[in-house]
Amino acid sequence: MNELTQEKSRIHASIVKSALANHQIARNMNELTQERSLIHANIVKSALANHQIARDMNELTQERSLIHASIVKCALANHQIARNMNELTEERSHIHANIVKSALANHQIARNMNELTQEKSRIHASIVISALANHQIARNMNELTQERSRIHARIAKSPLAEYKNARNMNEFTQERSHIHASIAKSPLAEYKIA
Repeated sequence: MNELTQEKSRIHASIVKSALANHQIARNMNELTQERSLIHANIVKSALANHQIARDMNELTQERSLIHASIVKCALANHQIARNMNELTEERSHIHANIVKSALANHQIARNMNELTQEKSRIHASIVISALANHQIARNMNELTQERSRIHARIAKSPLAEYKNARNMNEFTQERSHIHASIAKSPLAEYKIA
């Protein structure tokens, strides 16, 4: 009986140990399940983190694309500005050339006006000289008329009328020759002046 009791005690102790062992196994299994859950959660978190990183990388790539597009647009804008400045410089060159041409044209006009003024001055001087020559001719004609009057008076007064008349006619002829010579010289003088 004593052996039976001991055997029963050993069986009972084995059952208790087995139950404790099963409990430990269940506890270990529970911990293992929790550990697996944590690992799974970490894997999920890691996947989400990788997804976020990929999303951030995608946004960064888009941002870089926008920056690159902005740089390209800026370069094109600078190229357009440089082109506009080049066209403006060419336009200014054309304007400067037109100003120079206009100044040269004005200088030529002024030169032509100066030559015209000089020509008018020469014409005016020719007219004045011609008027003086005509005045000289009129003066000579007046003197000739006075001389003829004196000749007529001498003819009337002189007792040597025929001698005086011939002499006076000779002087009159010489005077007329002088007048004709003066008249002939006047057109030559005008021709030289012109």
